[in-house]
Amino acid sequence: MPVNPNFIERLLLLKLNRGPAPMLDLFGAASFESVTLALELDIFETLSRADAPLGAGTLADRVDAHPDGIAVLCNFLVAEGYLATEGEQYTLTRMTETWLLADSETDMGPWLTFWKKLVFPFWAREFETAIRNGEPSQSIYEWFDEEPSRWEIAQAGFRATASLLLDDVIDTVTVPEGTERLLDVGGGHGLYAMELCRRHPGLSATLFDFPGAIEAIRENIPAELAEQVDTRVGDYRTDDLGQGYGVALLFNVVHAHDPAGNIALFERVADVLTPGGRIVVLDQWEGSGRTPVSQTALRFVALTYLTTLGADIYTHEEVEDWLREAGFSNVQRRSVGPLSGLAVVEGIK
Repeated sequence: MPVNPNFIERLLLLKLNRGPAPMLDLFGAASFESVTLALELDIFETLSRADAPLGAGTLADRVDAHPDGIAVLCNFLVAEGYLATEGEQYTLTRMTETWLLADSETDMGPWLTFWKKLVFPFWAREFETAIRNGEPSQSIYEWFDEEPSRWEIAQAGFRATASLLLDDVIDTVTVPEGTERLLDVGGGHGLYAMELCRRHPGLSATLFDFPGAIEAIRENIPAELAEQVDTRVGDYRTDDLGQGYGVALLFNVVHAHDPAGNIALFERVADVLTPGGRIVVLDQWEGSGRTPVSQTALRFVALTYLTTLGADIYTHEEVEDWLREAGFSNVQRRSVGPLSGLAVVEGIK
């Protein structure tokens, strides 16, 4: 969490321009590196398991580090809001307990690790190339394929961020009574499809994605859903998707393709849906941010997609038009949860 300036600091740095506000970005970069190192060293989990706050020496022994190094790192994490002190001992803040512990339903640790180990290293190599040429020299997914373990880290990160929206997303998805089969296009982690199967016992789901993505998720399909969830590998733009689906999910897919590619994909999905079948599209939508944080988030997402995929974000109106062009009717949009910028768009074949 970036340092939160007090009123006087905000006035001097951000309003009156009397001090170097860019130093806050420097602090933020150091904060990210420190938090991801703390995750790697198991500092937060160690403090969580302890019966009482721990001093630097005891904590260093338990995480196999030098006490002086642990003290300096933890003092910075205190300043950034991740740790608190009781005397000379360290404990977790409520923020860290909520968002960075493995047993929490809102654990974002794998998402931060995904950025640390994969996305930012890819940025370091491709950022300037993408800005100068309009696209990276290869997509990040092609880069994942070069080392299969990258897919495992990526899917863990995708699951972590998807889990925050799971209930909100599922509540917006229409699964008509009697629907038997669902297709999750680019489904990867499968979290949404599996939850829909839990809520609709008569529903089965097929997760369709690249081989590396599917290999990384197969062992994470719960045993109780083994009869309801299967997988299919390939390129959803060209390979056989199957037939006879009542619902198709395209979650965080359309941003990776140009308009013509998305229309073609929607047409392919329409071909495998039963009459009256539904397509459900989820993504971040251009122009939907209403607050400084949400607007910055959308700009950050757009920059990320450019750097990693040579892609961009679209308006929901564009996607609605493409769905109609691909033959879908009754196209409707519904917001997802409290996070501005996210919505599902549904259409009926």
